[in-house]
Amino acid sequence: MKRIFIIEDDPDVSLLIKDVFEANAVEAVFFSSSPLALKEIKKQRPDIIIMDLMMPNISGFEVCQYIRADLKLKDILIMVITGYDSPKMRKDIFSYGIDDYLPKPFDVKVFMEKVNRFLK
Repeated sequence: MKRIFIIEDDPDVSLLIKDVFEANAVEAVFFSSSPLALKEIKKQRPDIIIMDLMMPNISGFEVCQYIRADLKLKDILIMVITGYDSPKMRKDIFSYGIDDYLPKPFDVKVFMEKVNRFLK
């Protein structure tokens, strides 16, 4: 089974993802802060990271830069969830090596389709 990390500071979004994952028999580890997640990423090396871009302390972009710069971590699949959707934001997202993104609010069906693509 693939190891999935969710990094999201909004408890409502985290709860929604937990509910969707439980309904689809997907297991994940949840983090409400980027610094804590980064420590665990080094220890446990997840296969997939789904994270909010706009996090306090360390942004999703900074987390991605860290992961892509580390030879042991650079192949982790990364999907971001963001409330900021614009052509410039999409360009920025992909320039950081992020594999996929989903604008908030998101459709649960579309979210699971994207997650299932990563799980294959």
